[in-house]
Amino acid sequence: MINRVSIVAAAGLLIVGLTSLSAEAQAQKPPPEPKGVKVTGLVSSLGGFSATVTTPLLLTGATVELEPGGQTGKQQFRVPTYIYVLEGVLVTDYEAGPVGTQGVQYHAAGQSFMDNGGWWHNHMNSSPKPVKYLMIHLGYPGRPDPIQKQAKDD
Repeated sequence: MINRVSIVAAAGLLIVGLTSLSAEAQAQKPPPEPKGVKVTGLVSSLGGFSATVTTPLLLTGATVELEPGGQTGKQQFRVPTYIYVLEGVLVTDYEAGPVGTQGVQYHAAGQSFMDNGGWWHNHMNSSPKPVKYLMIHLGYPGRPDPIQKQAKDD
Protein backbone atom coordinates (compact mmCIF):
# COMPACT_ATOMS: atom_id res chain seq x y z
CA MET A 1 0.00 0.00 0.00
CA ILE A 2 2.82 2.43 0.87
CA ASN A 3 4.57 1.63 -2.43
CA ARG A 4 1.38 2.40 -4.38
CA VAL A 5 0.90 5.73 -2.53
CA SER A 6 4.55 6.64 -3.13
CA ILE A 7 4.23 5.91 -6.85
CA VAL A 8 1.02 7.99 -7.16
CA ALA A 9 2.61 10.87 -5.23
CA ALA A 10 5.77 10.76 -7.38
CA ALA A 11 3.69 10.71 -10.58
CA GLY A 12 1.70 13.71 -9.33
CA LEU A 13 4.88 15.68 -8.58
CA LEU A 14 6.25 14.78 -12.01
CA ILE A 15 3.11 16.06 -13.75
CA VAL A 16 3.16 19.32 -11.75
CA GLY A 17 6.88 19.78 -12.53
CA LEU A 18 6.42 19.18 -16.26
CA THR A 19 3.47 21.59 -16.36
CA SER A 20 5.54 24.35 -14.73
CA LEU A 21 8.48 23.68 -17.10
CA SER A 22 6.13 23.94 -20.07
CA ALA A 23 4.80 27.28 -18.79
CA GLU A 24 8.38 28.57 -18.32
CA ALA A 25 9.36 27.46 -21.83
CA GLN A 26 6.37 29.31 -23.30
CA ALA A 27 7.25 32.43 -21.30
CA GLN A 28 10.84 32.37 -22.67
CA LYS A 29 9.87 32.41 -26.38
CA PRO A 30 11.63 35.21 -28.26
CA PRO A 31 9.40 38.08 -29.33
CA PRO A 32 8.07 37.89 -32.89
CA GLU A 33 10.08 39.61 -35.65
CA PRO A 34 9.00 43.21 -36.25
CA LYS A 35 6.84 43.62 -39.33
CA GLY A 36 8.48 44.99 -42.46
CA VAL A 37 12.01 43.96 -41.47
CA LYS A 38 13.99 41.41 -43.49
CA VAL A 39 17.38 40.22 -42.23
CA THR A 40 19.66 38.31 -44.58
CA GLY A 41 22.92 36.92 -43.24
CA LEU A 42 26.12 37.69 -45.10
CA VAL A 43 27.58 34.80 -47.04
CA SER A 44 31.19 34.50 -48.10
CA SER A 45 32.61 32.21 -50.75
CA LEU A 46 33.34 29.73 -47.93
CA GLY A 47 29.91 29.88 -46.29
CA GLY A 48 28.42 32.03 -43.54
CA PHE A 49 30.36 35.11 -42.51
CA SER A 50 31.39 34.87 -38.84
CA ALA A 51 34.53 34.82 -36.77
CA THR A 52 35.75 34.58 -33.18
CA VAL A 53 38.21 37.21 -32.05
CA THR A 54 40.41 37.24 -28.95
CA THR A 55 42.52 40.33 -29.66
CA PRO A 56 41.70 43.99 -30.29
CA LEU A 57 40.83 44.67 -33.92
CA LEU A 58 41.41 47.58 -36.22
CA LEU A 59 38.69 47.76 -38.87
CA THR A 60 38.96 50.07 -41.83
CA GLY A 61 37.00 50.07 -45.00
CA ALA A 62 35.74 51.91 -48.02
CA THR A 63 33.25 51.71 -50.81
CA VAL A 64 34.89 51.40 -54.20
CA GLU A 65 33.41 52.18 -57.60
CA LEU A 66 34.97 50.86 -60.80
CA GLU A 67 33.79 52.56 -63.97
CA PRO A 68 33.17 50.42 -67.07
CA GLY A 69 36.55 49.06 -68.21
CA GLY A 70 38.18 50.21 -64.94
CA GLN A 71 40.58 48.18 -62.83
CA THR A 72 42.55 48.59 -59.61
CA GLY A 73 45.81 47.33 -61.09
CA LYS A 74 47.95 44.64 -59.50
CA GLN A 75 47.64 44.99 -55.74
CA GLN A 76 47.97 43.03 -52.52
CA PHE A 77 46.00 43.49 -49.30
CA ARG A 78 48.28 43.33 -46.27
CA VAL A 79 45.54 42.09 -43.90
CA PRO A 80 42.46 39.88 -44.31
CA THR A 81 39.89 41.79 -46.34
CA TYR A 82 36.16 41.19 -46.77
CA ILE A 83 34.55 42.30 -50.06
CA TYR A 84 30.76 42.63 -50.54
CA VAL A 85 29.56 43.52 -54.06
CA LEU A 86 26.85 46.18 -53.99
CA GLU A 87 26.23 46.65 -57.74
CA GLY A 88 27.35 44.96 -60.94
CA VAL A 89 29.78 42.07 -61.37
CA LEU A 90 33.27 42.36 -59.87
CA VAL A 91 35.92 40.38 -61.73
CA THR A 92 39.02 39.48 -59.70
CA ASP A 93 42.11 37.81 -61.13
CA TYR A 94 44.35 36.22 -58.45
CA GLU A 95 47.94 35.30 -59.37
CA ALA A 96 48.14 32.71 -56.59
CA GLY A 97 46.29 31.32 -53.61
CA PRO A 98 44.76 28.06 -52.46
CA VAL A 99 42.66 25.86 -54.74
CA GLY A 100 39.51 27.78 -55.64
CA THR A 101 41.17 31.18 -55.28
CA GLN A 102 43.85 31.32 -57.99
CA GLY A 103 42.63 32.57 -61.35
CA VAL A 104 39.62 34.64 -62.39
CA GLN A 105 36.59 34.93 -60.09
CA TYR A 106 33.25 36.60 -60.78
CA HIS A 107 31.17 38.03 -57.93
CA ALA A 108 27.74 39.56 -58.66
CA ALA A 109 25.78 42.06 -56.57
CA GLY A 110 24.85 40.50 -53.23
CA GLN A 111 27.82 38.14 -53.21
CA SER A 112 30.94 38.43 -51.07
CA PHE A 113 34.34 36.89 -50.56
CA MET A 114 37.31 37.02 -48.22
CA ASP A 115 40.89 37.76 -49.22
CA ASN A 116 43.26 36.43 -46.53
CA GLY A 117 45.92 38.98 -47.41
CA GLY A 118 49.21 38.54 -49.25
CA TRP A 119 47.71 37.45 -52.59
CA TRP A 120 48.44 39.57 -55.67
CA HIS A 121 45.28 40.35 -57.59
CA ASN A 122 43.55 42.83 -59.88
CA HIS A 123 39.89 43.88 -59.46
CA MET A 124 38.26 44.69 -62.83
CA ASN A 125 34.99 45.82 -64.34
CA SER A 126 34.48 44.27 -67.78
CA SER A 127 30.82 45.32 -68.03
CA PRO A 128 29.21 48.46 -69.52
CA LYS A 129 27.87 49.49 -66.08
CA PRO A 130 29.73 50.65 -62.93
CA VAL A 131 30.67 48.09 -60.26
CA LYS A 132 30.41 49.13 -56.61
CA TYR A 133 31.69 47.13 -53.65
CA LEU A 134 32.27 47.46 -49.93
CA MET A 135 35.78 46.61 -48.75
CA ILE A 136 36.52 45.98 -45.05
CA HIS A 137 40.11 45.44 -43.88
CA LEU A 138 40.47 43.37 -40.67
CA GLY A 139 43.72 44.20 -38.90
CA TYR A 140 44.99 44.74 -35.38
CA PRO A 141 46.43 47.86 -33.77
CA GLY A 142 50.13 48.32 -34.40
CA ARG A 143 50.76 46.11 -37.44
CA PRO A 144 50.44 45.65 -40.27
CA ASP A 145 48.75 48.70 -41.68
CA PRO A 146 45.47 47.63 -43.25
CA ILE A 147 46.23 49.18 -46.62
CA GLN A 148 46.50 48.07 -50.18
CA LYS A 149 50.03 47.64 -51.47
CA GLN A 150 50.43 48.43 -55.17
CA ALA A 151 52.79 46.42 -57.31
CA LYS A 152 56.11 48.16 -57.98
CA ASP A 153 56.64 49.21 -61.56
CA ASP A 154 59.66 47.37 -62.91
